[in-house]
Amino acid sequence: MIIVSALDNSGQAHAADLVRALRTRLPHEQFVGVGGKDLAAAGCQLVHDISETSAMLTGVVAATSWAIPLYRELIRRMAHDDVKLVILVDSPTFNLPLAKAAKKRGIKTLYYIAPQVWAWAKFRVRRVRKRVDRLAVILPFEEPFFREHGIDATFVGHPFIHRVRQTPIDPHLSAELDSLPGPRILLMPGSRRGVVDQLLPVQLRLLQRLFDRFPSASAQIAAWPGLTAEIAHQVDKSGLDVSLRKLSTAPHSVSVLDEHRATLIARTDLALVASGTATLEVAWHGRPMIVMYNACKLMYHAVARWLIRTKHLSLINILAQQHVVPEFMPYIRDENEVFDTAASLLADPAKAEQLGRQLRQTLAPLETDRDPADQTADLALDLINR
Repeated sequence: MIIVSALDNSGQAHAADLVRALRTRLPHEQFVGVGGKDLAAAGCQLVHDISETSAMLTGVVAATSWAIPLYRELIRRMAHDDVKLVILVDSPTFNLPLAKAAKKRGIKTLYYIAPQVWAWAKFRVRRVRKRVDRLAVILPFEEPFFREHGIDATFVGHPFIHRVRQTPIDPHLSAELDSLPGPRILLMPGSRRGVVDQLLPVQLRLLQRLFDRFPSASAQIAAWPGLTAEIAHQVDKSGLDVSLRKLSTAPHSVSVLDEHRATLIARTDLALVASGTATLEVAWHGRPMIVMYNACKLMYHAVARWLIRTKHLSLINILAQQHVVPEFMPYIRDENEVFDTAASLLADPAKAEQLGRQLRQTLAPLETDRDPADQTADLALDLINR
């Protein structure tokens, strides 16, 4: 048996690709764990479906009513079943304690999409070294970082980039978007329910001001399935006209869509994006964007700012090691500044296109010829056979 733990939307999708790759190598192996519909479709028996609790985990996972029973169930599986390997995907708040439990029981662990200990709370690197047998890392600089700390790490490429490269553009929707007078503004408020609740109201206020500045503008929202209706409700509550799951051609309208993300991104004139892997998707398509987040100010000043060890906070700027994309993080101090930046990019298409080209170039080091899931499956098989 192989246990898989992936507790967020994007993580369980990457875990599904990994399970498929492993099933070609181990066709008779049983996979059990926690994830969503993608992981289940890949052939993993779910002991917990994350879609039943949240579209994505928010802050303190250990405080939720279902996390502790889930943790205990996975421990029970480790104790009573023939477990060859535990695969952990992102979500370190839950998965690092799980790695500790596996280590205690002599079960090997592979961590896919490693904790970003290089960015904040660097002391956690000791926990990774003690608890994890092997890391499959998705950012180029992570391999030397972890190896310098005595951890067996291998750069496998970024699974999100690989997935984006293989996602087709819908020609019908693309033509519909191109027919809109423009500019087209795309809101990407995130996949975590808590993040959407904090960020979307800000994005909608900015959008209302941008509509006033650009009378022919239209807007689309790329929503994660499971959050679509809630997002549409927030748009309606803000006083804006909303179209649910279909594209509206009316100026100053907001279309909430939970399909064809790649097409929405590829045809936008400006994306307002929640910080996270979605920024990589926008950058790969070479579209201009503004990265934002709206964390709790009190928590940031009391705790987080003492733990953060990076000059920049958005992943794009961390990769570039310079300020490429406008970032308003960890919380939005002045909405006027965000508005001015957005209006400037929409009013100057040449400036916006230049930003898009810079973003595309920043991603070049993340691309690999081989499927990251396939490379990670080789690492897993080697760990099992070692």
